[in-house]
Amino acid sequence: MARSKRLTTGRITSLVDRTAARQLESSRPTRRWTDITAGLPPYRLLWLRLTSGAPADPPDERYYGDEVRPAGTDSAGRLTWETAPGGVEQVVIHNVAEAALHTHTLPVGTIVIVEEQLNRSQPPELAYLAHVPAPAERLARIVSYGSGTYTVQPVRREEGGFVDDGPVISGVRNLGELWTDEAGYMAGPAGFDRYVQIFQTPAGWTMLLHPPRMV
Repeated sequence: MARSKRLTTGRITSLVDRTAARQLESSRPTRRWTDITAGLPPYRLLWLRLTSGAPADPPDERYYGDEVRPAGTDSAGRLTWETAPGGVEQVVIHNVAEAALHTHTLPVGTIVIVEEQLNRSQPPELAYLAHVPAPAERLARIVSYGSGTYTVQPVRREEGGFVDDGPVISGVRNLGELWTDEAGYMAGPAGFDRYVQIFQTPAGWTMLLHPPRMV
């Protein structure tokens, strides 16, 4: 009799376990985008080339872009691009990787892959989202100094030396200039190029270079 009770109890427990498993399975999302995006599922992926200008002043994480497609390779084996026939033009791209920092650092001409999706507005509108991490640190050449900040030209090193890499950046502060008589010391003397490391902060591009001091 005791053996029969044990078997019955086991069958009931097993049945309850399977029922709970089925209920859990049925409660899971059937579409992978259901719980990982605030908008609707992506409509398509496309390539866009960043163009001049920005929708906001001062610039933020938004860019303008035109649709492009691969056109082949150049003599060095690098991919080349051409305007996509009938593609979208001058659409606003939100680079979500820069949204938290409120930065705008991607150079004009950069090719980015973009998600085109419908947002939740009424009626829904197409939105274009990219995720391109902005460089946290760059090499730059001092251009000028004024009103407490520097204007710099980002550069990159190639075989023949340094070449300009993107538009100039203004409003760069040197956090290493602690005293009034140190302000602007990186701007001189005239006739010499001065290269510095700048780094990204929530307040914008910054450098940290201490003037030499005699103690």
